[in-house]
Amino acid sequence: MFETNRRPIAHSVASLGKLRMQGKWKLELLHSAPRARLYWITRGQGRVTVNCITRGYGPNTAVFVPARVPMALELAAQTQGLELCLPPDNSLTLPDLPFHLRVSNIESQAAVTSHIEKIEGELAAQAPAMDRALTAYSLLISAWMTRELARQEGVTGRERSHKLVEVFADRMEHGFRTGKGVADYARDLHVTPTHLSRVCRDASGRPALALLNERIMYEARRLLLDTDLPAREVAEQLGFSSAAYFTRAFSQAVGQTPKAFRKPRLTH
Repeated sequence: MFETNRRPIAHSVASLGKLRMQGKWKLELLHSAPRARLYWITRGQGRVTVNCITRGYGPNTAVFVPARVPMALELAAQTQGLELCLPPDNSLTLPDLPFHLRVSNIESQAAVTSHIEKIEGELAAQAPAMDRALTAYSLLISAWMTRELARQEGVTGRERSHKLVEVFADRMEHGFRTGKGVADYARDLHVTPTHLSRVCRDASGRPALALLNERIMYEARRLLLDTDLPAREVAEQLGFSSAAYFTRAFSQAVGQTPKAFRKPRLTH
């Protein structure tokens, strides 16, 4: 996210306050990233959605989100903490599944804060052997996660209905550009659309269609701001049958046409 100009670096550290300045929709709408992320929340409270399951968080909460897992994060003004992005390196043996843990052990709280701040310091200093140091501190983060999960074994258990929502979230993340609707996902999961929507609402407060539309509209915003693709090509990439249909759907969701949404960037 915050990379140097010299060369790409797979690690990054950002304060939650700095993330909040990027724009509300970039955090609060379902999205995914190519790197695993660890959120260490030290102050404040709010809600986080991972794999279409929404949970509340408070101080000293660790939320781990593997790469390509859909998530959304509410950040109130008083919320403080850090986001650590980690590289796609199998040698780090990061957890395969997301987790959401309240860390009550004071030594454990201090350890994760220290490890993340050491990575932040290495990125700022750009000293010789930085890559090795970043790998070492990342391994410490990985070890910390393994130990904390072992300490809290059983706390991370999921409701049976949530497993269906997680599978839906994974398939949605891989298929939201195809134009598939809720009925298509329900058929693939061998449930009715009504049942799928009900379990999604129970897990996240939103039915399946709202989650799918949110993921699509995040990507639409991103493509409009980060690329020069015409709106009709954005529509094609997101599986819309026509540019006109995309414009109507976008306008209804965002309150602006695609052209008006993109205009500030083009005139900056």
